[in-house]
Amino acid sequence: MDKAQLLYLQNRVAYARDQAAYKQLYLYFHPSVYKLAAIIIPQPALVEEVVSDVMIRIWTMENRLAYVEHLKSYLLVAARNTALTYLKKYNENKHLNIEASCEEPAISDMPDQQVMAMELSRVIESAVTALPPKSQAVFRLIKEEGLSYKEACNILDISQKTLEAHMCSALKKLRRVLDGYLLKKNF
Repeated sequence: MDKAQLLYLQNRVAYARDQAAYKQLYLYFHPSVYKLAAIIIPQPALVEEVVSDVMIRIWTMENRLAYVEHLKSYLLVAARNTALTYLKKYNENKHLNIEASCEEPAISDMPDQQVMAMELSRVIESAVTALPPKSQAVFRLIKEEGLSYKEACNILDISQKTLEAHMCSALKKLRRVLDGYLLKKNF
């Protein structure tokens, strides 16, 4: 979706309270907001609550929504702040149960190339997940979400030098993991 379409939808929600426009914005931004919140909070149910809270915020802003210049940055900063608030509550209430569920297709149902690609994808994802939280957030915002360094700095509220250090560290660790994996597989 281009900037003009996003701005149109944003204004439709702000001024006309257009539910269809809101749904399009929700579906467009949900994956980005979810990924950032999932970096901070380990429990999928809480991540969904964070996403819902953040996305409901754009509906309840009414006309003020029209004055938000960079909606994606706004939502990602809101996701970070909301996730940190939830994490604080979570840490205060240790009785919450952390669970992770992941359903994947059976490997026997896939051709060899797909299996190898899926295996490599898993290795990369586990390497990214093993990164320290700040490095992981930096990597995901820049490499997966396609944000600029400046935008990522604003979202994470860190300096560009700090961001560059996290990115450099993340790339070195990923390179080591991939080198080890590829040597083991003899690619």
